[in-house]
Amino acid sequence: MENENSSLPAAESKRNPAASYLSGLGSASSRTTLGHCLNQIAKTLGQDGYESADWSKLKRCHWQKVQNELKLRGCCGATINLYLNAFKAVAREAWSIDQLPQTAYLKIRSIKSTQYERLPKGRSLSVTECRLLLEACADGSNQGARDKAIFAVMMGCGLRRAEIVQLQMQHWDCLSRSFQFVGKGNKERQVFLPKSFDKCIDDWLIVRGLQSGVFFPRMRPGANPNKFLFHHMLPSSIYKILSKRADFAGLGKIRPHDLRRTFATRMLEGGADVFLLQQAMGHSSAATTARYDYRSNDMRKKTCRSLLF
Repeated sequence: MENENSSLPAAESKRNPAASYLSGLGSASSRTTLGHCLNQIAKTLGQDGYESADWSKLKRCHWQKVQNELKLRGCCGATINLYLNAFKAVAREAWSIDQLPQTAYLKIRSIKSTQYERLPKGRSLSVTECRLLLEACADGSNQGARDKAIFAVMMGCGLRRAEIVQLQMQHWDCLSRSFQFVGKGNKERQVFLPKSFDKCIDDWLIVRGLQSGVFFPRMRPGANPNKFLFHHMLPSSIYKILSKRADFAGLGKIRPHDLRRTFATRMLEGGADVFLLQQAMGHSSAATTARYDYRSNDMRKKTCRSLLF
């Protein structure tokens, strides 16, 4: 390890690699998350935030200080690796614009990720739980039709909540019963709606209409809860909608990503291989996709509980 000062100098008046890196990210949620990481890294290294730090002085020893701070805060391996990815990405950006020497960049690039293995978080909904969630939306209101269609697309196509709120009418192809859109990571993909959810979408489009604009609009605030405001919902709104409907259905706590996990599990149960599922979910790595397989827990429980001694 280099015997260098573990603080990072303040930036001079020149292009900021951290800001440049963040501006190149395709997802607003990624920019927010990684911007927070870079701010915390800069503060750990003695600056007010990523905009005031001189990233051209970044060195491998700086990561050791950041990593120690994260461990003191009790951060898990996944969080530490997220910060490391942000650290490396800024180093790469600084090197690419001739601010960071190649030797310093190569030393940073060689830092190994934290090795860890944890049981998967969240859960996959059973077929019965999926049915109860959809039934909880059948209250005769326009909002109920919208919420039911949202859950159908999330469970049936595996969309993230940030992707759901960005869907436009032009993304829907009625003939192929599919959505084609650009999602997280600036990846374009086409997802196909299961036949069992056709009616959910058809009923929703009767209520919504076929005009262009956001596919799942906000509800207009005020006295009439059945009027739409054709503006994008916030991703956080999906969490609130799901919590409300899941509570009404008596399903306990369900997170939006659990619907994506449900999609993955149903696909694998239906015979899809991991690489086909990887394409459907828009993952860069099959290893990431494999973490969405919740069949193993149920199969292991069933097998172990039936053992005879």
